[in-house]
Amino acid sequence: MTNTYTQVFGGSTIYPSDVSYLALSLTADTELQWPLESGTLFTPVARIIDVTPTGAYSITMPPADETATGQTVLFNNLGPSTITIKNNIGGTIASIPQGQQWQIYLVDNTTVAGTWRTYQMGASTAQAQASALAGYGLTATGSTLSTNTPVTEFNSSFTLGSTDRGATYVWTGALGTVNLPAAAGLTNGWYVNIRNSGTGDLTVDPSGGETINGSSTLTLAIDDSCTIMTDGITWYTVGFGQNAVFAFDYTSIDLTGQTSPYTLSGSELNRIAYRFVGTLLANMEIVVPNTTQQYWVSNQTTGTFDFSVRTTTQVTGVPIVQGARAILYSDGTDVVDASTAGLAVPLSVVQGGTGSTTSGGALINLGGTATGISLFTAASASAARSAMSAAASGANSDITSLSGLTTPLSRAQGGTGTGTAPTNGQLLIGNGSGYTLSTITAGAGITVTNSAGGITITNAASGFDPTSNNTFTGRQTFTGSTTALAAVFNNIAETATVSATAASGTIAFDVTTQSVVYYTSNASGNWTINLRGNGTTSLNTLLSTGQAITVAFLATNGGTAYYNNVVQVDGTTSGVTTRWQGGVAPSSGNTSSVDVYTYTIIKTGSATFTVLASQTKY
Repeated sequence: MTNTYTQVFGGSTIYPSDVSYLALSLTADTELQWPLESGTLFTPVARIIDVTPTGAYSITMPPADETATGQTVLFNNLGPSTITIKNNIGGTIASIPQGQQWQIYLVDNTTVAGTWRTYQMGASTAQAQASALAGYGLTATGSTLSTNTPVTEFNSSFTLGSTDRGATYVWTGALGTVNLPAAAGLTNGWYVNIRNSGTGDLTVDPSGGETINGSSTLTLAIDDSCTIMTDGITWYTVGFGQNAVFAFDYTSIDLTGQTSPYTLSGSELNRIAYRFVGTLLANMEIVVPNTTQQYWVSNQTTGTFDFSVRTTTQVTGVPIVQGARAILYSDGTDVVDASTAGLAVPLSVVQGGTGSTTSGGALINLGGTATGISLFTAASASAARSAMSAAASGANSDITSLSGLTTPLSRAQGGTGTGTAPTNGQLLIGNGSGYTLSTITAGAGITVTNSAGGITITNAASGFDPTSNNTFTGRQTFTGSTTALAAVFNNIAETATVSATAASGTIAFDVTTQSVVYYTSNASGNWTINLRGNGTTSLNTLLSTGQAITVAFLATNGGTAYYNNVVQVDGTTSGVTTRWQGGVAPSSGNTSSVDVYTYTIIKTGSATFTVLASQTKY
């Protein structure tokens, strides 16, 4: 037995308790609450609720997962308007007209919405609730069923399922594919709406070997849309709306190895522009449907055979020669050449023609002279020169002399611009606008001897010979200039010392002896590198402030890796600032590898150095 307990003073219900009865004046959409706490600022769920609505309002049940299954409520609509009972997420449980009583009870509380069942009280014949009947593609509108096509936008390839019946999908991506479910697994009449609102083509791809409109796939161009439906075997489109921008279509068909007649089918149908290619094996007829359609045809086939286009019932098609194009149309019975205007031949000169059917007559009609026609029809360059009485090209005897020249040929004419005979050793040297006769001027330590037809240049100085091998034991300074580099070397070799020594302890690196030191035995401990000139000369002595030198030390590591943990210059770390590549000094070596340490030593002051160091694994 269910009771309602009330306060002695005031008469209001004490919560939590099981409320037996509630008289509800429904003046707006109202959400009920489970009677879980004391208070009067909410509308509790009661076993029996008499509802007096002032309009078509809704009552929303509390979250189903906050109570137990078996919760039941009897709603009595005292009128005058129809009321709607909804679950906690807005789904319709029941629509109750004036004067009817409906019982609802909870059978599943695993979700916020829950699963509710309904039945009508006092009815000799049960009435189905629209909300209970609403399946895919339908929705409950009060007590009636309405079609429903919920819209979903998507921008990545997607596979539809049986539960997408009646849905509308809008593509918003670039190129993409929507995969249809297997038609055999659906009922006859299953349908879905698809629109391409993206930036690229959307391909509709049926499952397996199924087809859509007789083709393996369907391409929806931008702004295309259609309803796609199945009979449980194959797929069809209804209301295929195409953007006018994409109404002009093009396809290329390879006829290599095809037999005549070749009938357009599948995706080849309903195109506008056709380009036929390939090698014909015999005369070829292209057969199009007996439907009204225009065809822009380009015959780019090869092989010495005829090519024509006709309908299925047409006896003789419209011929198109190889390499030509034609605009045709089908009137539903025959294919017709769209060009109907006739031309009188030959076209006169004033009409843009030649006025003749022969090449000789055309040349004369176009104003050709005997010499001009001979030149135009010459089969070779020599024949053309002969027609013009011109000298032959290359070595020939047609030109025996040049006479009448009063001034030397200029540079622009292929000459030198001077008629003066050069003296011994004189050369033509460009002066910016032409040529000047001049001799070579000898520089310091150089002797130039001019003779008839010859110039001899010798080294007059003794000592350094740049063409021989030379060894420098002293410092050579090449300063260059503000506009020239101090030195340019195509190649240069540095001295490397390779030693079967294991890195450990303090290693003296003498920069006067080598630039690279390579220890090939596995390191036996962490080591200190001492960068110095040599055993008697410090690096501080060798370098001036503002000068730098770069050397490399190669250490071999075995199964246990060691590393360079201290950097010295001239046997001390005092005055030495070491900066490691990456900002962090190494804390380990690399096993089974050769670690290469590179040191750039910059002298920034007396006995003061900055060392830029790096560790690289090889």
